[in-house]
Amino acid sequence: MKANNLVALCVGLLASVLSHAQTVVLTGTVLGPDGPIEHGSVLVRDGRIVTVGSDASIPRDVQHIDVRDAIIAPGFIDLHNHMSFNAFPRWKPAQEFGARYDWQQKPVYNVLITAPHKELVELGLVCEAERYAELKALAQGETSTVGSERNCPSVNLTRKLDIDPGLPNAPITIYNTFPFQMTAEQREVADKALSASPHGSLLIHVSEGAPRDASAAREFEMFKQQGFMRAGVNIIHGVAIPAAGFVDMAKAGVGFVWSPRSNIELYGDTADVTNAHVAGVTMALAPDWSPTGSVGMLGELQYAAAWNLAQEPSPFTDRDLVIMATANPARMVGLDSQIGYILADRAADLVVVRRTSRDVYASLTHAAPQDVMLTIVRGQAVFGDLPLMKQWNGVAGDSVQICGEVKAFALNMSLPTAIEKLTPAIQRMGRVLAPLAECGE
Repeated sequence: MKANNLVALCVGLLASVLSHAQTVVLTGTVLGPDGPIEHGSVLVRDGRIVTVGSDASIPRDVQHIDVRDAIIAPGFIDLHNHMSFNAFPRWKPAQEFGARYDWQQKPVYNVLITAPHKELVELGLVCEAERYAELKALAQGETSTVGSERNCPSVNLTRKLDIDPGLPNAPITIYNTFPFQMTAEQREVADKALSASPHGSLLIHVSEGAPRDASAAREFEMFKQQGFMRAGVNIIHGVAIPAAGFVDMAKAGVGFVWSPRSNIELYGDTADVTNAHVAGVTMALAPDWSPTGSVGMLGELQYAAAWNLAQEPSPFTDRDLVIMATANPARMVGLDSQIGYILADRAADLVVVRRTSRDVYASLTHAAPQDVMLTIVRGQAVFGDLPLMKQWNGVAGDSVQICGEVKAFALNMSLPTAIEKLTPAIQRMGRVLAPLAECGE
């Protein structure tokens, strides 16, 4: 009887967490499409943004969460990841490679990454690795991702844009690592998605390697010859694409996903994004994966900002980089009418970040992991500062240390379960579970 009562209590508590505070007003500096709104407010109800305005317009009968010293921004959208691999710690290659085919054949890569991941699959733990990866993403302010395991329906923490974004009338998003190995059936599905109205999107890895690597450069020629140069297609990596190639991409409406940290870690350089920007290619920023890229979008923003500052002249503004993490990726997958902006009648996918500078955009591009105060997906607070999580959900959730500060995940995120299952399994492989955050990224 006592056990049954305990189960009932837990179920009731979880239901309370999921249903608590369906209508909430956040007040702070709101990052709107036209720029920051000082002393702004965002009214969230049933997973949607109802109104955006000044804090003077707050209804009296709704819960009010005051984050006046923070920035309320659109949730970050990650268009390039390999989620379940993010349970593994950073891999620091002892050399730079010519193309992806080079490092994928190295025995050290098999020992540190491929074999352990295969073991997780065989142990039935790959969905726990997926869960842990999504928790890492939430802690970085990510609300939408791609590259998840398709056989983990119970793990649905972020919006999985390439599986089920959970948005009405969403166009199809296809995420493919090796486009030149697509079967006839897969190509037919992709062609149908790209020909639909509104058209879907295809995210594909092309020309991944060093800028002057012949095999990586040849992939771009194959890309054109095989009819991929069309609207809705988005190239990931593209380090070996020449300047003229970006002009062709812009004319065809082909987007580009930039992952600078992983490119530089593996190949010693990154794509010619200066010429891509000049050509007018729509670009998104994404971390690739945490073994050689950033832990998540926040870390990749910080890395991109540091890279940008080192260029003469700097090709991007901080505003450009923030747009590459929010509005642009939404546009590239045909979801800019639903996510990527803080506007009325959009999905309430938001991130609240501590303001550390007068410049709102610079605060976001230079934010540290501990600066994420709230991550909100589908109108629910899923990660953030303990007091804010308790105020939103009624209970604080599962507490965790992020770079010296106490944060919390919502109870239904099941953080302790993922850690409990993954830690001993990965230790038996001679590895350790990757940290939720890297401090000082």
